[in-house]
This record gives sequence, structure tokens and C-alpha cells, in this order.
Amino acid sequence: MLVLREVRTPYEDSFVSWSVPPRLMDQLWSGAWWFLGTTFFRQNMIAWRGKPAELLHLRIALSRFQLSPSQRRIVRRNRDLQVILRQPVVDDERRQLFDRHKRRFAEGVPEALDDFLGPAPGVHPVPGIEFDLRFNGRLLASSYVARGENSLASLYGFFDPEMADRSLGIYTMLLEIAHARRLGLRYYYPGYALSDASCMDYKKRFWGLESYEWDTGWRPFPRQIGGV
Repeated sequence: MLVLREVRTPYEDSFVSWSVPPRLMDQLWSGAWWFLGTTFFRQNMIAWRGKPAELLHLRIALSRFQLSPSQRRIVRRNRDLQVILRQPVVDDERRQLFDRHKRRFAEGVPEALDDFLGPAPGVHPVPGIEFDLRFNGRLLASSYVARGENSLASLYGFFDPEMADRSLGIYTMLLEIAHARRLGLRYYYPGYALSDASCMDYKKRFWGLESYEWDTGWRPFPRQIGGV
């Protein structure tokens, strides 16, 4: 049986678990734990561009979320796409799209999609959902989320770089948020960003954000102006 340790530490910690109950998963996310595959970890620093960088753990209180004007434009821009919710799968079509997408980044991306999701992302370590976006049958974007009892967490999303003008990364996040609200969930976890400016700053531009402080827990985080 997995027991959550009541620890608040700024240092890296980890464990491995094949299965976590949904209510305990909520507690782990609320304690700044994250997972790749079946490996769980919490940390407040990573190496970024050759230097230590402070992680910013974020979540969205869904009761306070609202669309910004530019996010509404993104939704309208992509209404011609087919949205498919399904059991998560990792196959050659998605691996090839992931490989094209990861070329946009210089660091911080695992070698393979399987490294993010593990061998059975639909059921282990918690139930998962996949969002696919298609146009005339062509896969343009996929994103994967994990479900707790009262929370939904974004594990990873990727899209065709040729379609960057559609803002598909933001669009899949908005679809995930809308799905979480339909389910009556309390929180959406978009994953961490960096305290300093980085390519992950798009996660700081949503209404209803909270950030995790190691000594005091969660507190409101001011939405960044600009972008979406």
C-alpha cells in the first residue's frame, strides 16, 4: 500500500508506483508531486540551459477560470477540427508526430513519447484520457491527461509544427479544462513552468491560476499579461 509522506521539502524526492488511488493522486498533485510513466517525483530546481532554474508548480482553480479574449479566438479558429476523446494509445502515428514536434525545443524533452507516458497510460498509474485533433483524417495534435478524484492533470501535448499558427497546444489545454469543468472537478494541473521567463510561460497566462510555495502551500498566482 502506498502511503503519502507528509513532507514539504525543496529538494528532489521520488518513488515508483504502478497504481495510485484517485484520492491519493489528488493529494500528490496538491503536494507538487508529478510523474512520468510510473516514476513519481517532486523537486523545485531543474537544469535549464546549463544553469539551475527554479520550478514553478501551477494549477488552475476551475471555479475561477474564464476564457481570455485571445483564447476565445483560438477556440473559434479551430472549430473546423474534429475533437476525439479516447483511451490513451502510443503508436507509430503519434510517435512520428511527437518526433516532429520535439524538434522545436533545444532541451527538456525526453527522447521518446513512451518516456512520458509509460507502458499503459490509460490505466497506470491512474486513469488517463487522450485528446486528438484531426483535419480530414490527418492527426494534427494529441494531448494526454490523468484523472484524480477531483483533479485533472495535463501530462503532455504535442502538435504538427506546420500548424503552429493554430495555437494547438493552447487549444488542447482549453479542451482539457472544459472537460474537467463538465466533470465537476476542482483543479486542473497544467504542469510546471519556470519562475523566470522561458518557453513555458504560456502556462502562466490563464485565469484562476495558483502557485505552490514549499513553506505555505498554494496561493493565487497573477495571470501574466500578453500572449493568450
